[in-house]
Amino acid sequence: MTKIIAVGFFISLLISCTTSQKSEEEALAQSYCGSCHQMPSPDLLDKKTWKESVLPKMALRLGVTPQNIGFYQDLSAEEIVAFTQANIFPETPVVTKEQWDKIVKYYVQSAPEQLPDSANKYPISPTLTRFQRKQNVPAIAPFVSLLKFDSVSQQFFVGTRNGKIHIFDKQFHRVDSISVSSPPSDIRHNADGSLDALLMGIMDPNDRTMGTLTKFQKSTDGKSWNAKIMANKLRRPVNQLYTDVDADGLEDAIICEFGYYIGQLSWMKQQKDRTYQTFQLEGVPGSRLVQPYDFNRDGKLDFFVLMAQGDEQLTVFYNRGGGKFEKQMLLRFPPVYGSSYADLVDFNGDGFIDILYTNGDNADYSMILKPYHGVRIFINDGKNHFEQKWFFPLHGASKALAVDFDKDGDLDIAAISYFPSKAQEGFVYFENQGKMNFKPQTFSNPGQGKWMLLEKADYDQDGDIDLMLGYLERPPYNNPTPEKMTGVWLLENQTK
Repeated sequence: MTKIIAVGFFISLLISCTTSQKSEEEALAQSYCGSCHQMPSPDLLDKKTWKESVLPKMALRLGVTPQNIGFYQDLSAEEIVAFTQANIFPETPVVTKEQWDKIVKYYVQSAPEQLPDSANKYPISPTLTRFQRKQNVPAIAPFVSLLKFDSVSQQFFVGTRNGKIHIFDKQFHRVDSISVSSPPSDIRHNADGSLDALLMGIMDPNDRTMGTLTKFQKSTDGKSWNAKIMANKLRRPVNQLYTDVDADGLEDAIICEFGYYIGQLSWMKQQKDRTYQTFQLEGVPGSRLVQPYDFNRDGKLDFFVLMAQGDEQLTVFYNRGGGKFEKQMLLRFPPVYGSSYADLVDFNGDGFIDILYTNGDNADYSMILKPYHGVRIFINDGKNHFEQKWFFPLHGASKALAVDFDKDGDLDIAAISYFPSKAQEGFVYFENQGKMNFKPQTFSNPGQGKWMLLEKADYDQDGDIDLMLGYLERPPYNNPTPEKMTGVWLLENQTK
C-alpha cells in the first residue's frame, strides 16, 4: 500500500472473478493490499500488531482516515509539497469504510494470537574459533554509518553519524579524518587519492532532499580536504556504483536514494564538463543497493537492485544500450519482511550467479520477533529463475557475506543481526558442510550483541579473509552509551 493507484474498474472485475473461490474479505484484501506490493498473508503478524499498528497506518495510505495535522507540523514545506504531489495520503478514500472494515476483519480474525519463535529449533553453537577479535583497535564511538575497505590503497574508511570519516591504514592505525556535513553512507577511493562520498543529509527517516554526492580532494599542503558537491538534493542516499552506463567513454554513477515515503533509483550521466544529468530508473522509496552483473551475457553490464520499504523485491535492470533499461523482477517479498541486504555469488559452481539474501529490518510498524527473518540462498536455474534452497532463521538479520573463509573450496557465510532476540544472534558464522548444509557458530561470549554493518578484507594479507563489524546506536540517546560499547570490531581469520 506504499503507492495508491485508483484502478476501480479492474478491481471490481477482479473481485467478482475471485469471490467464488475466496471470501469477500480476502478478495478485497487481495485487490487493495496486493495492488502495490505482494499481498501479506495474515499469519505474518499477530492479531494485536495488525489491529493496533499496521492496519491503522495502511488506513492512512488508503485515505480511509485522514493524517493527523500534527504529522504535517513535523515536516518541511518541501516535504509537504512532495507528499501532496505524490498523493501519499489521499484526500479521497480509495476504499469505502465498509470495504475497509471487511479487510480489517479478514486480517484480525485470520491472524494468530502470537507468532512462533523458531530460534530454539535452530541452535547456534557457541564454539566459534575461526575468528578472533583484534584487541588493539582504536576506540570509535558506536555511531558508525559507513564501513569500507579499499584493496588498492589498503585503507579502511569508517564513517559516523556525527559527521566524520576516519581513515585507517591496513594495520588499523588512524592516518587521517574528514569532517563532513552529514552522516556518510558510502565511499569510493579514486586513483588520484580523491574520495567520492554519499552523505545522507538526515539519517533518520525523512524525505528531505538534503543528501549529496561529494568529492573530497586533499589540499596541496596535505593538511586538509577540499569538498566539491557533485550532485545535491538527494533523498537519503545509501549506495553508489560507478561505471560507464551508456558506453560513451565517460564514467557515470548509479545512486540509491532510499528516502522514506518518497525516493528513487537513478543513473547519473556524466557530461563532458564533469557535471551529471539524472535519469530515473525507479521512482519509489527503498532502493538499498545496486550491483553490476551481466545476467543475459550479452556483453553489457546489467544492474541488480534490492528494493525495500514497501514493495520489497530483487530486480535486474537489463542494459539495452544507450542508457536504456528493461526491468525484470526476480523475487518479491511481503512488505513486512524487512529486506536488508543481498549479494550475488555462485554457490553451486555451475557458472550461474545465485543470490544470498537477508531480511530482518524491524524498525517500522511491526516491531515483533518474526520467524521468517533470516538468511536465504536462492539458486539460479540457468535462466535467471531463482528458487530458495536454504534458509536459516535469524531474528533481525541485517547483512550476510559469502566467502571461502576456511579455504576448503566452498563458500561459507558470515551474517550479522541488528535486531536479535539474544546476543548469540548478533554475529553468526555458517561453515559450509556441503549439499546446502551449514554449521552455525558464534563466540562463547558474544560481547556486543548486535551489529548494523559488515565488511570483508584480507587486511593483514595472510591469504584469508577477515571481517569488520560496525555498530550504530539508534536514537533516542537519552541514556549513556553502554560501558565498553565500541563502534568497530575487527575479526581476524585464524585459518591462514
